[in-house]
Amino acid sequence: MIIFTLSCADRIKSEKAGFGIDLVDSSNYSSQQVSVEIFKVKNDHFAYVAGETENMEIYSIDQTTGSLAFLEKYQVANQWGGVRALTNVNIKNNNFLVLGNKADNSLEVHKILDSGKIFRINAVYDSDTTFIDEIVTIHNIKIKDRNFIYAGGLDKGLSCFEISENGDLHHIQSIEDDDALFIHGVIGMSSLVIDGKNYIITGAFFDGGISCFEIMENGHLKHVSNVKDNNLLFLNGTFPVNTIQLGDQNYVLVGHRHNLHYATENAEPEYHGDGINVFKINGEGQLNLHNTIKDTDKIRLKGSTRIEILKVNEKKAFVFIGSRDDKGVQICTFGEDGLLRPIKTLDLGYAIYNGMTLKKIDNKWYLLIGAYDKNVLEMYAINFTS
Repeated sequence: MIIFTLSCADRIKSEKAGFGIDLVDSSNYSSQQVSVEIFKVKNDHFAYVAGETENMEIYSIDQTTGSLAFLEKYQVANQWGGVRALTNVNIKNNNFLVLGNKADNSLEVHKILDSGKIFRINAVYDSDTTFIDEIVTIHNIKIKDRNFIYAGGLDKGLSCFEISENGDLHHIQSIEDDDALFIHGVIGMSSLVIDGKNYIITGAFFDGGISCFEIMENGHLKHVSNVKDNNLLFLNGTFPVNTIQLGDQNYVLVGHRHNLHYATENAEPEYHGDGINVFKINGEGQLNLHNTIKDTDKIRLKGSTRIEILKVNEKKAFVFIGSRDDKGVQICTFGEDGLLRPIKTLDLGYAIYNGMTLKKIDNKWYLLIGAYDKNVLEMYAINFTS
């Protein structure tokens, strides 16, 4: 196993055969970046970047080079603390940007124009029957002809809304956290379809655990299984959650922000390191620990806040793990055996606080990264052979 750490000022190429990552553009941004996403509108791609400020910035992306061009600054929130979640929903050729407005405790729908610019058309605010106070995470699921938005944050529960073709939001269900669930402080969410059943997996930042729910056709959630943190896992301050299917295997990858960094209600008495947990999930939604990978001086996983997965084929994927404390990206391969194998470290010199996304544009893969502690937005091109 060989790990390479290079300055981002250099042309970054892995000495592992068949993989390379190159910086193609860098831009200044006006605030601490938390949410970075790329959406396709008709034949064009746009980057939507938000963070602690009340404003969002939008960039057009060159289809050939991946370079960024500033398009507009758009006010979202009414106060500092801004946007912590972004997703794109397309319903009958209507493109919507759905976002979690942490500063205003609201779930909002914005129309995306063909130009990439946006305007708000609808919003719901936290109430006694919902759990979107300090909303930081949203995840959209389509079941048949219905589109559901699952929303969580630094609240004691999880809420579901349905979005209509005109962008209206309708409350479907809210589930309150209790001793049997792990949904207090939902920061990470991901989903899978297994044997025709839809599942959503949530990470609980304050609870220190993950939960799996089966999603019914009406959007309601049925609790299936849990995994609680222990001294062999890295779930204290659960943060990023992502899923992948390779062959007939289904995996859940989970990272965390340890109580060394944040106080959590179930904080461990002793720090045993930072790492990534890999779980297998079966056709009944049961989660079972498969393996873990721990940080070292060369494997950079401290304070992981984002996991992005590039699936090459049914036997291989690349996993990009963004970190706040190690200030970079740990890149691994991931195969049918469910093992993360580190191949490269991207040493950026700035913290990633969820602000990282992966997108295929014109048959090329790009990684967009936003700095939390510096005013930098960077685009990387990913090159590999299958």
